[in-house]
Amino acid sequence: MSFLDKFFKKGSSPAAPSKTSDAKPAEAGNDAPSPTHPIPPQYLPLAELQKQRQLLEVRITGATRVYQSMILAIDAERGLLWLDDLFPQQLLLDTGDEITLRHHRNGEHLVIRAPVVAMGSNYEASGFAITLPEFVYYMPRRSSPRYIIGHQSPLSVKIRTLGQEPSYGTLQDISTGGLRLIVAGNMLAYLRHGALLPMCEVDISDELQIRCRARICAFRMGRSPYRHTQISVEFIDMEDEMRTALARFLRESQLRHSELYAPQSISTQAA
Repeated sequence: MSFLDKFFKKGSSPAAPSKTSDAKPAEAGNDAPSPTHPIPPQYLPLAELQKQRQLLEVRITGATRVYQSMILAIDAERGLLWLDDLFPQQLLLDTGDEITLRHHRNGEHLVIRAPVVAMGSNYEASGFAITLPEFVYYMPRRSSPRYIIGHQSPLSVKIRTLGQEPSYGTLQDISTGGLRLIVAGNMLAYLRHGALLPMCEVDISDELQIRCRARICAFRMGRSPYRHTQISVEFIDMEDEMRTALARFLRESQLRHSELYAPQSISTQAA
């Protein structure tokens, strides 16, 4: 891993560049964070993975192959996470591509979706950099925690299947990974497992409005309290800022409210 030597054995630190093409690899004397630049608490899971030189699963959006990499450095000052070259080797990755970084641990997983903002080859080095999320944490591996929406304060969800007019339904539960809604009537003729929904919109609060595409994960007919179609979808291109805001909102709501289905509350149910 040639980038390790070039990355960690330089003598001085460069001026802080932007997060675009001038995002030069940070420089340090060794693998540990500098005492004058400690790792912020929200990035300690990444620091542990770096220290242990853990292999991480990497997927490139739009590609089917799975790669591996490891963390070379956490540049919290400039909001960059530097990763080693992908294995097996590939030559198509470039700035602007989106990757999903994943690590499994004791039934939990850590997931980061971020764009590539710098290539080490531009600095006579290996590896590449992605943007750091606002915070990093492990969550249950099987799925994101699901939050039930109180029936006394229903939220409306707007979706659109390919070639059809938008449909409106009632939000049943939501996580950072997706949501479940019910739509009055029978929509089975317009639904397919894995199909793309070019529109998925829901206003969680005055400050948080979800706008993204989604993928259908499951659906079924329901009879009570009225004839309806229940649809579960996965968010597929939610912006990092929006996902972060949603995660914060749901965590804070969970802390404030503990009873399931309590009026005007959100509570937790195992996914």
